[in-house]
Amino acid sequence: MQYYAGLDIGTTHTKLVITDALLHPVAQWKRGYRNGFGARLDANEIRAHCIDLLQEAAIALPAGASALWIGFSSAMHSLLLVDEKGEALTAVMTWADNSSLPWVEANKAAGVSLFNHTGTPFHPMSPLAKLGWLQETNQPLLQKMHRAVGVKEFIWFHLTGEWEIDHSIASATGMFAIETRTWYQPALALAGIKEDRLSMPVSVFHSRPLHTVDFPCAVRLVQGGSDGCLAQLGSNLLQPGAAALTIGTSGAIRITKPTADIDAGKRLFTYVLDEAYYVQGAPINNGGLALQWWNQEVAGGSIDPAASILAFEQDLANTAAGAEGMVCIPWFAGERAPVWDANARGSFHGISIAHTRAHFGRALLEGICFQFRLLLLLLEEQSRPIEKIFASGGFTGSKAWLQLMADILQRPIHVPVQPIDASALGAIAMAMRAAGQIDHWPAFVEVNTQAADVYHWQAQTKAVYDTQFDIFRELCRS
Repeated sequence: MQYYAGLDIGTTHTKLVITDALLHPVAQWKRGYRNGFGARLDANEIRAHCIDLLQEAAIALPAGASALWIGFSSAMHSLLLVDEKGEALTAVMTWADNSSLPWVEANKAAGVSLFNHTGTPFHPMSPLAKLGWLQETNQPLLQKMHRAVGVKEFIWFHLTGEWEIDHSIASATGMFAIETRTWYQPALALAGIKEDRLSMPVSVFHSRPLHTVDFPCAVRLVQGGSDGCLAQLGSNLLQPGAAALTIGTSGAIRITKPTADIDAGKRLFTYVLDEAYYVQGAPINNGGLALQWWNQEVAGGSIDPAASILAFEQDLANTAAGAEGMVCIPWFAGERAPVWDANARGSFHGISIAHTRAHFGRALLEGICFQFRLLLLLLEEQSRPIEKIFASGGFTGSKAWLQLMADILQRPIHVPVQPIDASALGAIAMAMRAAGQIDHWPAFVEVNTQAADVYHWQAQTKAVYDTQFDIFRELCRS
């Protein structure tokens, strides 16, 4: 009997989930990071976690298993430099690393023109920008570099011995032509890097045998894709009129399309899911990251994500919808969509002496939700009305936040009742497709039956949130 797994490499932890062909969970584990946070992560710690999780899987795999197919998922936009042996020369620079901002501002005219070919906004999050910045600021380090890779490529090399990058992750680098599925030479020229210093682009279904960890059966690793794109797949969101909304440290809202439509306004990304589908959407910087910052640095509480959410739930319980007229623009870590400005700053408006600390907490949460309402309208401009929104990420652990999101978006929020994370489930789907267990995505939908809790928006909050949103949108324009 064959089994399937999803290895998901995130920015706060790495997880591994094993299922059978009917998606019944067999085992799952998660390892959090201790040696890095936010903008910089420790590549060797992540590699050790991946090997540790694979060793756990070798023990937990049911007796009689004939094969295990493992699909890979990882966060987008990471970059590290490696030497000839594949050892890390730098930390993993994540999407949150804004070191390249001066280079981005100096090269904006040239960089923005790449968007129509790559689908990736010109922003410090991208590996393109990070490489361009390193070319200007650290030539000695680049002289030592053998390759510039993302974290998934780094792990893939140490498990298979090959430098390869899937089309999905490549499409988020800012250096990949999504129509031709090749490295885009004008982007490489701007970044100052040759193609032979990058990994070979391959299909999301490309697989190789595992070389590093001993298993009692044959094991093949499948390239898979980016966590955001795979969350679409894991949530069965290939149909029009539905969107995925994720909030963890950061956040994003996404739709799936059969064509590589590029947003003429350069506000939305377009990335590759597989040979037939693309994912269009908008990311934000200020999800759980803004809450953790506020709770620790301003409110004097814990930086622990669960503790932060609990504190904000108390703020919601102690205040009324609309925060007594206070509106928050939550761009405290700069912002990506729709402004794509790492220098953007957060603010509170309409403050009076009647406001309490709890009002500030509510206004911050409402501001994050207003940001998603703004992005939802942009996505609808590019496609069609979005009737259903499927939620994932750490914020789904808060019923109060989910209800707030439904009230502000004025759409039902569906939260799948499943024991498997959506990105990991999407990686499992890639593994099943590569193994021949399924030959098209409707076959995956047939086994990926998902019950969901649904949060319906409350009509009594419509007037106040419509008014607050109009203020929010006008402040974003100013």
